[in-house]
Amino acid sequence: MGDEHLISKKEVLDQMGISYGQLYRWKRKGLIPESWFIRQSTFTGQETFFPKEKIVERIGRIKDMKGEHALDDLAEVISEHVNAKLQVAFGKLRKLGWFDEELARSCGIVEDEAGTLSLRDALCLAVLKKLRRSSREEEIELAGRTLNQAIAKTGMDLTALEGKTLHLLRKQISGAGISAEISVIVIARDELIVDPEMRRIDSVDLAAMLQQVKLDLAKYCGPEESSENRADGREEHE
Repeated sequence: MGDEHLISKKEVLDQMGISYGQLYRWKRKGLIPESWFIRQSTFTGQETFFPKEKIVERIGRIKDMKGEHALDDLAEVISEHVNAKLQVAFGKLRKLGWFDEELARSCGIVEDEAGTLSLRDALCLAVLKKLRRSSREEEIELAGRTLNQAIAKTGMDLTALEGKTLHLLRKQISGAGISAEISVIVIARDELIVDPEMRRIDSVDLAAMLQQVKLDLAKYCGPEESSENRADGREEHE
């Protein structure tokens, strides 16, 4: 999180209009990741800080959705232990403008007979959507292949992405009168150390994006649809 702007706990409470109790209750429920609570020394002693952009967006989403989902239900939907087979109908996502056909091809997504989108595919779409603002077409395709390979190596366990970030890098190379720029996609944990001539163009925190996707899917699912999917997940584990 070295490149992120931090915001103090007091500033979060004041800016978002929430109480100390709400913040830590959402933490206990798994709505706010433990890793976002960053302890740092200040002239007054130890204080808690958060990555500003992430915590502001997350609390805003939680407040927006509290009216649609009970807190325990919301926690179940976006916790790390959420059923990885949570699915939403393609048709519904298309109507909402969330599903992108072009990016789906880059992710290798093929609509199944049930016409549903898996959480893994939704994550790939969301990552590529964020990268698209700064990437070329071939870089988007490279990112899709790299992310799919990384997820496959985890045995489809999306919780294994915790602490990992996908980086888009570029490097200018020249020689013998030829100049070209190469693109590289790297998925790494913690700080990334690369050739100093490499430029970091964009990056995506995969665990944070996964949480955001879960919130989106929960929002786009109607209450009945969400309950059915969670019930199916419980039956599979019984």
